[in-house]
Amino acid sequence: MRRLAKLVHFVLRLCLLIVALVSVAYLAHRPFRPAAPAVEFKLISHRGVHQTFHRENLTNETCTAERIDPPRHGFIENTLPSLRAAFAAGADLIEIDVHRTSDGELVVFHDWTLDCRTDGKGETRQHSLAQIKALDAGYGYTADGGKSFPFRGKFVGAIPSFRELLLAFPDAHFMIDQKDRSAETTALIAAQMQDFPGAVERVCLNSDASRNAQFVAALGGQVCVFANKDSIKRCLVDYLRSSGFGDWPKSCRDQNLIVADNGSMRVLWGWPGTFIERAHAGGARVYVWTDDAARAQALRDTGFDGVFTDRIEDWAASSADPP
Repeated sequence: MRRLAKLVHFVLRLCLLIVALVSVAYLAHRPFRPAAPAVEFKLISHRGVHQTFHRENLTNETCTAERIDPPRHGFIENTLPSLRAAFAAGADLIEIDVHRTSDGELVVFHDWTLDCRTDGKGETRQHSLAQIKALDAGYGYTADGGKSFPFRGKFVGAIPSFRELLLAFPDAHFMIDQKDRSAETTALIAAQMQDFPGAVERVCLNSDASRNAQFVAALGGQVCVFANKDSIKRCLVDYLRSSGFGDWPKSCRDQNLIVADNGSMRVLWGWPGTFIERAHAGGARVYVWTDDAARAQALRDTGFDGVFTDRIEDWAASSADPP
């Protein structure tokens, strides 16, 4: 009888423990909705209006210009026409890619090398601004395995310098993806921005914590920064370790976070509403990476601060503020 009583007592304690764990998990993961939707819902365009590509077996070495989808328009990434088209479609901010050249200038171009997209060869940073400006930026794009190259010859001289971009868009907002992550390039970006009135207030940097801190310090703490992939990963891991309670992690504070639009985010405590609410309390903003423009109102109502998209042209109808 005593053994039976002990067994019953053990089972009851186990049940209470399970109930407690389930309760904690529910409270931590409860999809709390903020009382009001996002006050400002920003549309961030990735590289402007550009040619998208399939992502099967994608690696860092993949030449994405060789696998583009059948073209729906005549723009290619990081060029002035594509940026104008993105702003016309409702973009509030455009992410651009910047490299330092061999002669100490900056060009707006994505790839570490010139071989994939252009008729040039070798590392981008090993070429002068004049050499890069002479290239055909649309040379390597193909949607049919090399049978045709629809943009070849149409974008000769189309790779802009960073100075050209700031001059062409005196009031527009940009996010810079600094490709080499070096302190020298960070300093050069900050120095060139100071040559253009208002640029300090409208240009952000997307980098790691140390480069972002250097950027803010160089410009007197007046600019915004976005966390890059490594910084976002560190933030999310620290948040998971917090078990959804306690202070918003230090690695997440005052950050602009761009998060994936997939099931992996569901492991986060209180995703999505409570996570967003806590992010806002910690001075952070949360943007979701998605091309599904039909979800604009739902994402706004959930509390997301905006979207990061490869198809800004699809969001034109959703760009206006709701009544």
